[in-house]
Amino acid sequence: MRKHWALLEPISVGKRVFKNRMVMAPMETRMNTPYGDVTQPMIDYYAERAKGGAAAIIIENSYIDNDASRSSLSSSGFYSDHLISGKSLLAESIKENGALAIIQLSHGGRQAGEAATGKQCVAPSPIPCKVTQRLPKELSIREIQTIEDAFADAARRAQMAGFDGVELHGAHGYLMATFISPYSNKRTDEYGGSAENRARFTANVIKKVREKTGQDFIVGLRISGEEFVPGGLNIKQACEFVMIIEDGIDYIHVSAGNYENSPEYMIMPMYEEAGKLLSLSEAMKKCVSIPVIAVGALDAELAEQAIKKGQADIAAFGRALIADPMLPNKVSSGKLKDIRPCCRGNEGCISRFFLAVPMRCEVNPACGRERDYRIVKTTEPKRILIAGGGPAGLETARLASLMGHDVTLYEKTDKLGGHLVEGTVSNFKNKTATLLEWLKTQIKNSNVKVYLNTAVTAELIKKEQPDVLILAVGSTYQEPPILGYEKAIFPDNALLSPQNKDKTIIVIGGGLIGSETALTLAETGARVTIVEMLGDIVPEHEPFSQDSIKRRLAKANVQIFTGHTVKEILDDGVVCTDSEGRQKQLAAQTVILATGLKPNTEEAEKLKGIVPDTYVIGDCKTARKIYNSFHEAWHTAMNL
Repeated sequence: MRKHWALLEPISVGKRVFKNRMVMAPMETRMNTPYGDVTQPMIDYYAERAKGGAAAIIIENSYIDNDASRSSLSSSGFYSDHLISGKSLLAESIKENGALAIIQLSHGGRQAGEAATGKQCVAPSPIPCKVTQRLPKELSIREIQTIEDAFADAARRAQMAGFDGVELHGAHGYLMATFISPYSNKRTDEYGGSAENRARFTANVIKKVREKTGQDFIVGLRISGEEFVPGGLNIKQACEFVMIIEDGIDYIHVSAGNYENSPEYMIMPMYEEAGKLLSLSEAMKKCVSIPVIAVGALDAELAEQAIKKGQADIAAFGRALIADPMLPNKVSSGKLKDIRPCCRGNEGCISRFFLAVPMRCEVNPACGRERDYRIVKTTEPKRILIAGGGPAGLETARLASLMGHDVTLYEKTDKLGGHLVEGTVSNFKNKTATLLEWLKTQIKNSNVKVYLNTAVTAELIKKEQPDVLILAVGSTYQEPPILGYEKAIFPDNALLSPQNKDKTIIVIGGGLIGSETALTLAETGARVTIVEMLGDIVPEHEPFSQDSIKRRLAKANVQIFTGHTVKEILDDGVVCTDSEGRQKQLAAQTVILATGLKPNTEEAEKLKGIVPDTYVIGDCKTARKIYNSFHEAWHTAMNL
C-alpha cells in the first residue's frame, strides 16, 4: 500500500489553491539577458520544473527599478513595461505545464553590487554591509516612497504578464530586510525605531501592490526569521513584524541570514545541517494564520516530516529541484529511490554565481540546457563497452542505456563507485552517498550488463568488438617525492579502516580530499593536523563551501599548518619546514598522504586506438570533481 504523503495534500493560498505542498524556491539562474529579460534556456529551465509537479514556481529575484535595485551583475529584471512581453512567455510556460507562476520582486539595497548598477547603493541608514563594504546612501522619505511605487509597478507588470502572484523579497539583507531589521535600520523618523515604524516600508509596499493588482492576486513575503548577527532581527521580532502586516499577504516564506553569514543559513553547503531553519518556520506558524513556507536544504523526507510535525504548511525546494526537476512527481508516484539527490556541493549552482555565468548542476548537466540535453531513443543502437565503474562510467552507462544502446560496463575492483566509495564515508557526505546508491540503483534497473573484478584489456575489447569504447578508468592517489612516503597511508585506507579512531593523525595536503579526510577522522575522535604547503586550504572550493568547512574543521579542533612543506615522513610523525625555511617536527601515530589524484592516463593510452570510436572521460583524463565526471558523461552520451 502506497504511503500517504502530507506533501501531496492541496492547500489554499489567498484566493488560489496549491495542488500540493511543494514549491520551487527562488534562485538566480543567470540565464537572462544582460538587461534582465528572459531567454529561451531560462524559459525551458522553469518549464521543466513546472512539468515536474511543483504546485508553484517562484521565479528568481527580479529588480524593480533601473536605478540602484539590481543586486548582482546577472539579476533578472522587471523594471520596465518593455519586459512584460518576455516575462509573459515565462509565466505561460510555467502555467501550461501545471504550476502556478509567482515572481519574486527585489531591491538589492546596501548589498547591491557596484558592477550591477554603477551607482551608490542605498539603505534606510548609512551602515555598510560587512561583505560588500559599500557605504550606502541614506534614503530620503521621498526616495523611499518612489521605491515603494516601483515595487507596485513591478507587481502590476507581473500581473499583466500573466503571473499568478509576486513574492516580495524581505530576506537576506536586501533593502526590504534592512528596513525590518534593527541591525541595519537606525532611522529616527516614521520609517525607523519601533517595530511598527520599521514595518512601514513593507506595509506600504504591500498596500500599493494590492491597489495595483487587487485581492485575487497572490502576494507573498519572504523574510529572514533570524539574521544571526549581533543586534539583528530575531525570530520573536520577526513574528511580531509579520503579525503587523499579515492581513495584506497570502503567505510568509521563512528563510534566514544575510550576506554576512550566507554559507551558514542562506545557501548551506554539505557541511551544514539540513533543515536547521525549520525551528524558525515552526515558531512563525504558531504566530500567524496564513500559510508558512519552510526552506533550507530540504529533501522530500525532511519536508514531509516538517509538514506532519506542524513546522510548516508548504516546503520550498531549491537545489533539490535543480538536481531533479521531477522530484514532486516522483514523490507522487512513490519512486523516492529514483530521485536524483542534490549533494549540496554547490558546484555549478553557486560556484558559477561568482563568475556571473549561467547556472549549472554537478549531478544534472541538463540544468540550463533542457532543450539540447533531452534523452531520446536512438534510431541507431550501438554496442558500447565502458571501462570503469566510477561516477563517469556509471552515468554514461545509465544515459546510453536509456537512449537504447547495448551497454556493457567492466569494473576492475569488486565495487562500483570509484573514489566515491571512500569519499562518502563522512556523515556530511550522506547525500553524496545517496547519489552513489542512486547511480547503482539506476544501473541495476537498466539493461546495462555489469562485470566486477574484471579489468578491460586489449584482448577483451577485441573479443567484445564494441562499436564504441568509453574509457573511464579513473585515478589513483599520488605518491609524492617525500622521503619515507612508504610509511604513510592514502585516504581510502584511512577512511575505510576503523582503527584510526582515537589516534594522532597528520594529513599531508589541505585540498578538498585532505581537508574532508581530516574532518571525517576528527569527528570520529582522532586528533588531526593538516599540513599544507600553500597559503590556504581547499582553494578549489567555492567561497561558501570553503568558509563552511573551515568553520567545521575549527569546531573539530583540527590544527592547520599552511605554508608548510613536508620534507620527510618518520615512523612517529613528519619533518616539515615553514615558509621561511625553519624546520619543525610534528608527532603522529598515522600519516595520511592526501596530495592529490593522478589520472590513470597510461592505462587509458594502452586501450586507445583499438576501437576507432573511443572516448576518454572522467578522472583518467584529468583528476577533478563529480561535476566534471557527470558533465563529460552527458556530453559523451549525447554525441554517441
